[in-house]
This record gives sequence, C-alpha cells and structure tokens, in this order.
Amino acid sequence: MPSKRTLLIALGASAALTLGGQPVAHADPAQPLPMPISGLQAPGLPAMESLGPAIQQAAGDPTNAASMLMAAAAAFAGNSATSSDSQHMAAAVNQFVADPQVAHIPAAGAVPGTEAHLPQGVDPANAVGPAPEAAPLAAVPAPEAAPAPAPDAAPAPEAAPVPAPDAVPVAAAVPGPDGAPAPAPAPAFGPDTPTTQDFMYPSIGNGCLKDGGNVLATAISVAGPASIPKPGPAAGQTAYVFTAMGTPGPAAEQKLPLNVTWVNLTTGKSGTATLKPQADINPEGPTTLTVIADTGSGSIMSTIFGQVTTTEKQCQFMPTIGSTVVP
Repeated sequence: MPSKRTLLIALGASAALTLGGQPVAHADPAQPLPMPISGLQAPGLPAMESLGPAIQQAAGDPTNAASMLMAAAAAFAGNSATSSDSQHMAAAVNQFVADPQVAHIPAAGAVPGTEAHLPQGVDPANAVGPAPEAAPLAAVPAPEAAPAPAPDAAPAPEAAPVPAPDAVPVAAAVPGPDGAPAPAPAPAFGPDTPTTQDFMYPSIGNGCLKDGGNVLATAISVAGPASIPKPGPAAGQTAYVFTAMGTPGPAAEQKLPLNVTWVNLTTGKSGTATLKPQADINPEGPTTLTVIADTGSGSIMSTIFGQVTTTEKQCQFMPTIGSTVVP
C-alpha cells in the first residue's frame, strides 16, 4: 500500500508540473454585437430586399425584365400594409419601367452620346451638378437719383456712392422684398461637372462601425460621357459610386465583393460589375467604392449589394436600387 500511495502521489505531482508548465491562453475581448436594423432606421428596407433581387433576376432574363420588375413593384405599390417609403419606391420603379414618355426619353436638348443629362421631370436642384439654366445672382438695385433742385433751393447733399453690382460677394444673401434674406446661390460647380442620378434609397450596413453601430450608404450613378469618377465613363457607359457614411478608409483588400447588377430596359443588355476603392477617392474615409460599366445607352435599372471591407470592420450592406438614363 505505501508503495502504491507513493506512486499515485508522484504521478499527481508530475501531472501538475506538466500542466502548470503549459502557457495559458487569454481570450480576445468580445466584439460588440451588431445593432439590429430597425424599421425607423430603414422604413423602405422591405421593398429594397424584394426589388433588389428582382433586378438581379431581370438581368438574367432581360427579355422579360420589364414585366418582372412591374410585378415585383406591384406587390408593394398597392399594399396598404407596407410603409409609405416602400410604396413610393415601388411606384418609382413602376413609373420608370412603364412610362416611356417620362423616364426613357432624355431631356429636351440633350444630344445622345455627347452630353450627360437628367431625365425629364427631375429637378436639377436635387442633383449634384450645374443646373441647366442657373439664375444669375440678382444685383442690388441702386437708389433712384434725387430730382434736380430748383434754382433758388439749397443744394441737396451728395448721395453716397453706390457700389457696383460686382462688388457684392457671391455668397452674400440679397435681401428679399419683405426684408428677409433670399436663399444663397447654388454652389459654383465647374462647367465640366457631370450630372449625377441618385439611387432611390440609401443602403444600410449592419454593425459596420467599430462599436457595432449601423451606417447608411449613399449610391449614385453618373451617365457618360463624364470626367468623374476617374478615368470617367465614356459615351454609353455608367459609373457607380457607393459611399459608406461615417466609416474609416477602405482596406487595401476587399475580402468579399460589393457588386452592381444592371439591366438596360431599352436594349435588353445586362451585366454585373464589382465596385472597388480608388486611391484618389476618400482614402482616409468614408469608404468609397466605384466602378464603370458598359451599360450602353438607354434606361438602366441597377441594384448594388454585397460587402465592404473598411480598415476596422467587414460590413454587409442591404441592397439599394437606382434608375439611370444614359444618352
């Protein structure tokens, strides 16, 4: 017995020494859980989650693209149980597909293939770029000259000199007729600034911030020919720009793709392209991805979906949809 007890004690001590000599693994601090996307943050998300995949399906069957998109939109446009945001987006898709008099025809004066433009019915004030007919800044009216004095009247004091109209700063607000300041003039965009066409609804990324918070992302399209984003879309091309607001700069390697799928309702052409970061566009943030696609001229329906890799997080973004008229 003593020998057995001695053996057991020795084995126990040996095991304790062996285990005690192993390094102890320390767990990394737990990452914050992503915040859920609420209906208040994205009331139009149900329509986006349905219409985005519908555009992908239409791109796979361009012959029936119009009828497929109209059917998908009808499920929301006439459903009183859905949010107003979803209904409005569905109605916009339906109008773009079904109304060639408004959506498919370039604005008056646009020369196909030579200049970017907005489709008819779109207010230039809601787009980035110069308005077609920007109103010039109103000059401050000079006060009327006093009538000439009678010969026996005392000479009137000389009027203070009135500054020339170009002495008024461009950014200064000109008083309105009721004394209230008039709206400031539009920003002075350059003559080559392209007209962009915003996507219908922002995308939202779940848990994209370092603390687990969600972020919104904007998407725009630029119909060629245009100079940005570099090297600029040529005639018959469409550039897409996707910006994740509030994020740091993009990672050098995008682990999973952010794609745009498009279908040309005029020609039946379709395709998919992957958006990527550019060194000259927001390298320090917010993360911005771009791509130029050979969509051809016509009425284009597009959806952007997928993931974005920032220097801090890997983000999944909900689909967003947009319409573009390419001259």
